[in-house]
Amino acid sequence: MTWRRESDAGTATETGAGGSGGAPRAHPASRRAAALALSLALALALFLAAALAGAPGGVTDSAPLDPADPKTPVTVTADSLPTAQHDGVAWQSTVIGNTVYVVGQFSNARPYGAAPGTQLTARPNILAFDITTGRLITGFAPVLNAQALAVAASPDGSRLYIGGDFTSVNGVQRWRVAALDPVSGSLIGSFAPRMNASVRAITASAGTVWMGGTFTGVGSAARSRLAAVSAANGALLAWAPVAASGKVNALALSPEGTRVVAGGAFTTLNNSSRPGYGLGMVDAVTGANLPLPANDVVRDAGTDSAVLSLSTDGTSFYGTGYIYGTGGNLEGAFAANWSDGRIKWVEDCHGDSYGAFATDTAVYVAGHPHYCGNLGGFPEVTPRVWHRAVSFGKAATGTLVKDPLGYPSFTGQPAPSLLNWFPDMDTGTVSGQSQGPWAVTGNNTYVVMVGEFRNVNQQPQQGLARFARREAAPNLQGPRVTGAAFVPTLSSPGAGQVRVQWQANWDRDNSNLSYSILRDGNPVPVQTVSAQSTFWQRPDLAFTDAGLAAGQHSYRISVRDPLGNTVTGDSRSITIAGSTGTPPTAAFTAGTAGLTVNVDAAASTDPDGTITGYSWAFGDGGTGTGVTASHGYAAAGTYTVTLSVTDNSGATGSTSQAITVTSGGVLAQDAFARTLATGWGTADAGGAWSLNGSASYFSVSSGQGAMSLAAGRGPSAFLPSVSTAASNSLVTVSLDKIGNGGGSYLGVTGRRVGTSEYRGKVKVAANGVSTLQLTRLSGGAETVLGQFTPGITLTAGQQLQLRVEVTGTAPTTLRAKTWRTGSPEPGTWSVTATDATAGMQDAGSVGLLAYLSGSATNAPVLARFDNLDVRSG
Repeated sequence: MTWRRESDAGTATETGAGGSGGAPRAHPASRRAAALALSLALALALFLAAALAGAPGGVTDSAPLDPADPKTPVTVTADSLPTAQHDGVAWQSTVIGNTVYVVGQFSNARPYGAAPGTQLTARPNILAFDITTGRLITGFAPVLNAQALAVAASPDGSRLYIGGDFTSVNGVQRWRVAALDPVSGSLIGSFAPRMNASVRAITASAGTVWMGGTFTGVGSAARSRLAAVSAANGALLAWAPVAASGKVNALALSPEGTRVVAGGAFTTLNNSSRPGYGLGMVDAVTGANLPLPANDVVRDAGTDSAVLSLSTDGTSFYGTGYIYGTGGNLEGAFAANWSDGRIKWVEDCHGDSYGAFATDTAVYVAGHPHYCGNLGGFPEVTPRVWHRAVSFGKAATGTLVKDPLGYPSFTGQPAPSLLNWFPDMDTGTVSGQSQGPWAVTGNNTYVVMVGEFRNVNQQPQQGLARFARREAAPNLQGPRVTGAAFVPTLSSPGAGQVRVQWQANWDRDNSNLSYSILRDGNPVPVQTVSAQSTFWQRPDLAFTDAGLAAGQHSYRISVRDPLGNTVTGDSRSITIAGSTGTPPTAAFTAGTAGLTVNVDAAASTDPDGTITGYSWAFGDGGTGTGVTASHGYAAAGTYTVTLSVTDNSGATGSTSQAITVTSGGVLAQDAFARTLATGWGTADAGGAWSLNGSASYFSVSSGQGAMSLAAGRGPSAFLPSVSTAASNSLVTVSLDKIGNGGGSYLGVTGRRVGTSEYRGKVKVAANGVSTLQLTRLSGGAETVLGQFTPGITLTAGQQLQLRVEVTGTAPTTLRAKTWRTGSPEPGTWSVTATDATAGMQDAGSVGLLAYLSGSATNAPVLARFDNLDVRSG
């Protein structure tokens, strides 16, 4: 495989660390070379102006503040999961069920952690591994006598099609294309087309297999780099588009199976260059050209440019390209609509892009981008740094600005949001092209990069890498800067005061970080500050500590990501003059009504003076003054409200709380302020409770609604008078004892349509360890959609707060979080999932539920609920 590409030979460099690299692009076009030289000196200033002028706002990650925002969808984490390895280069991969099939030019596989040359298992040019475990599939072991360049599955997953340069499969002659049983790896004997040169692309329906490459004939029939054969017997079909003056690298089949998009280096398709210049769409039966307005925007073809990959999620198709001279214009990725063939968005990051794969929330790109400034992303730096695995939102959220570096410009084209997902991947040597990942695939939980890289996140991992959503990942990628590189600057603006300043940290897969300012070795922070950052945008943060005694004080900064990963920098000391008094203590209460928060600082005190000033920061840029204040938010969510008080000597104190506001009115409320020996009666708002189970299982007393749980019993209660497609439910839950055996569950039904439910639950194991789950109950079967371990061990009688949100239809978005009663509410959702199961995409009722494992021996267990508050989401 000999794609020409921009050189990026050089030492592997930590993303964002400013590392070393190899030779920059040597453009043959003197105009671009001159423009590049002229603009490099201005790159940083122009990058900032570009970001402010038109870049989409918001950078997201594996735990975004608002995963429903199209600018901030959920990504997989940057954790590289344990995965098998190979000893060469992988060119392409695909997934059937839980199995990843990988083709390329390699000889052996080896387990995760095994050094090169050890624990080898022969796998000549093709292998398979389990996407959930990363382990090699031992029963799948075909033998190819030369490299494979393409792999695709039949729609039903019963066949695996491979293409490339090989002429033998399992010792049987096959001319550059073959069909395999995906379980056993055996040849499907009825499928044996004879291609006279390389097959580089395959797509298939139930009855037809379309191929692209460099071939000029199939059997004795002429074909110009494109051909189709019968899936049943390999017989050549009449489909014969003519791709001229360049190879075909990629194919994609429309959802209804009537159109084929082709991408490559060809300059015309059926004698047309518009569409047809590196990208075209043809009828799947006749091969005739069809309109493709996307080719008016993306023009990559000829000797030194090409479209390199195509993929589809059923609604859009995604392509990637490269340029090396004047023959093309895009070195990034694009999305186009199947409905009309028009561009949905373009990301014109500089640096060749080799593959793209879309999950339900994001698009992942394999390549070596080194500048994404035109859509508000990272700038060009010297020496150059490459980011070989990046991701983007699926929606167009902004527009591209004029390119400042002399590259072709896509000014005004719709652009996606660059997401905060930056695993560090280096290059390999097998292909001689100094590249890392060459292709990407996966499913909605896992993303798989394949190529010739040798290390991921600076740990040995050759050629194959898995990443997962946080529910299936260890979530160990934390803030990157620590020790002596993460030290505050200290100054004293006045007696008894220290101004603490520091540069924000950054994280490979989280942009929202929380900072604790630690003073004089005390582990309890004097203040906590939250801020958003990326490796290229690390704002300066500051805090003024007041009311201090004279003498030396030391400070250090601890930073935590939303998944709990924490690093602490070294300390720095300063000697100051003392304050004239004891600083005041800030304290406040808060209440919400819809999108409005009402705060009261009357509880604040000053032991040796009077408080003369109250200032409020409401977490969305809004501020206020006075003992009491009100603030309206523009959108529902969780915000950090900070009160700062100043006394008559100038000393200050502050405190913060996380406040959640909802956009809708009350749908249901129940404080359970009644006494009932059986049943639950009528809620304070929302109507009468409908019970699933004998009324004797239910009772109300001491301000709590209770469910009596026998082993294997799962009662539930609903409010059928409530009907909503968007609910945000908060309830206090507890157990009178911790169920043994398989544990117990306490939960909220956020939507009940018929007998189907979307649920948020806390599973309490026999040792008290809790797990937060989002589930779907449909057809009598319950499926876990996502889960999170919050680090809470529950004891008998201890109360938890459980918040569950269910919003939207087709798909429905579910979110949940839990925390100890009396502790601040977390600022982010702990677990998020989406689901579009038919029959559940409608308004429904809400409810509460509990369950005790059938293996429990300490029944009965009482599940208790209090202070239910359900609002429209």
